[in-house]
Amino acid sequence: MNPNNFKSTKRFTGFPCTHRQWKAQSHCRFVHGYSREFYFEFEAKELTQEGWVVDFGGLKELKAWLEYFFDHTFLVAKDDPEMEAFVKLNKDGAIQLRVLPNPGMEGSALFVYEEGSKILKKLYGDRAWISRVEVSENDKNSAIYIPESSRN
Repeated sequence: MNPNNFKSTKRFTGFPCTHRQWKAQSHCRFVHGYSREFYFEFEAKELTQEGWVVDFGGLKELKAWLEYFFDHTFLVAKDDPEMEAFVKLNKDGAIQLRVLPNPGMEGSALFVYEEGSKILKKLYGDRAWISRVEVSENDKNSAIYIPESSRN
């Protein structure tokens, strides 16, 4: 981080969803759920006219996007061998299927960073950016993604 940058943080909580890690040899291969949390660190070289890194009240699109993907949804890896069964459950209205490259914490952190960055770019151009995303599945487990440009 450039020492002349400003930083602010925002946490979004209460996103109950299920997923499975089909490649795991442990119990993680079974469908299971958590109430996920998303923690963002934002940076900017200049503050808004109000004196903020980002306007938290202006993050409605980011929150709506998180709700679409993670609020009462079933997350599945795009290469899950049971995809056909999950698509049928979705079609039958039993689940709200969301397909991700990797629905685990690490994959979710990268996915949220990439999509969140697109939303932030629309709002602020190059003035402010996401420098870190942490995705938690409970109070004991989380994964963090830090883009190369933010690493020291």
